[in-house]
Amino acid sequence: MSEDVQTEEARDEAKAQPRSSRAARAAAFDFLCRSLSGRAGPADTAELDWVALVEQANRERVVTNLYAAFEQHGWPAGAPSDLREYLMLVHEANAAQNRVIRRQAIETAEILNRAGASFVFLKGANWLLEVSEAKIGERWLADIDLAITPRDWAGGLAAIEAAGFRPVVDPAMYRRHFHHVPLARPGDAVTIELHRHLGWQRHLLTTDEVAGAARHAGAVALSSPAHRFIYGSLHAQLQNMEYAAGNFSLRDLCDILYLAKTQKDSLDWQAIASFARARGVFRYLAASLHLAHRLLGMDIPQPFADNPRARRHATRCLLQHRGNLRPRLTSIAVRFASLMDSRRLAYELNCEQAPWVVRQPLIAGGRIASAARRIFHGRVEAAPPPEA
Repeated sequence: MSEDVQTEEARDEAKAQPRSSRAARAAAFDFLCRSLSGRAGPADTAELDWVALVEQANRERVVTNLYAAFEQHGWPAGAPSDLREYLMLVHEANAAQNRVIRRQAIETAEILNRAGASFVFLKGANWLLEVSEAKIGERWLADIDLAITPRDWAGGLAAIEAAGFRPVVDPAMYRRHFHHVPLARPGDAVTIELHRHLGWQRHLLTTDEVAGAARHAGAVALSSPAHRFIYGSLHAQLQNMEYAAGNFSLRDLCDILYLAKTQKDSLDWQAIASFARARGVFRYLAASLHLAHRLLGMDIPQPFADNPRARRHATRCLLQHRGNLRPRLTSIAVRFASLMDSRRLAYELNCEQAPWVVRQPLIAGGRIASAARRIFHGRVEAAPPPEA
């Protein structure tokens, strides 16, 4: 399913519309955030550009979240009828798609269970497998993420392949990646991504830790609320380079707000803060929470609240988001951060534990190779994948 579940007629009409002004887009984004948090008031729509609102919701991949917010908190005064029809169409199509994805996720879990492999679902799959039927259309999913523990990696992967899953892209592209090449069977709605590690920084949070704390419900194993928050933040801030680039994903922040609301009694923020300090990732978790506070009004848990560094980071992200050149500059910043990320390159080159004098030249060479790939669109011969 495409990110914008809409008809050909709607796409043609959208292309024919003049692009909204910078001020209109900024006002629409602010209204979008207030709506998602349930803080929008009737007066907020006085001069709202509804086309700009749809633009912003689609760009942030929260069209279905916006429909759910309007249904829960009330539709804004003056909202055009075609807006309601459009959002309803997207929501209904997404709900149908998510039912298919949920069946596929359960089938995948059953395959791994029969193989005796220890695994755990990650990211949006956790939401999909726990949410009620009435809310199944509220979040968009692109794939199914799950991790298999190191001791069961070979057996779990073999079972998945024996069940008919095949690579959907060139496997060589993923030989040095922390997850296996995306797999699917003929007719599957989405791909599955089997993680051997939870990111380039494999020691910050391990698959054994997350699988060991999983909540089991029938055939499926769901990540604990704490690990859902920790991994979600690390994935956004480190793997997606948001911390280095000063970027954010509103959909990811909506996931944090949802988790804080629905799993309030299961989230021990003091324990999460202690874990974050011990692993050296406190700044990344704090950054996600401060952004969720600034954009969605989420209360910041006390261990993370008094953090000037996180406040400055959130301010930086919002200033960059307002800029005229934001999309271009953000793309450049992400690419530069990826190119310079020594931890990613150390993982890809399997030299994380090598002495500094050995590791640094390898990383420097990796940066040159990464730049060459981007400039010449070529591919450097892949090294053997890191051991699970």
